[in-house]
Amino acid sequence: MATAKEFAEFWLQNSVHADEQLRVRRGREAVQHLVDNLVRAAESEGFSRAQIEQELGGDIFAYIRASIDRQNAEEKVRLSKQK
Repeated sequence: MATAKEFAEFWLQNSVHADEQLRVRRGREAVQHLVDNLVRAAESEGFSRAQIEQELGGDIFAYIRASIDRQNAEEKVRLSKQK
């Protein structure tokens, strides 16, 4: 069985992509929507919000924002190599 962190990372890989696809950087409301979706999905798999927060280091919002920022940076590099 996966840990809460493994579940969250799997969910992020499959549900959250670089902002390049949206053409704008996600704002606070959009990231909060992702947090809510992750928590709902995790709860449906038997993980509590507290478990997710503990295994992700506390702030789910910050974790998702950092994941998006990392993906954005990787996408920017990938696109610059295509030019």
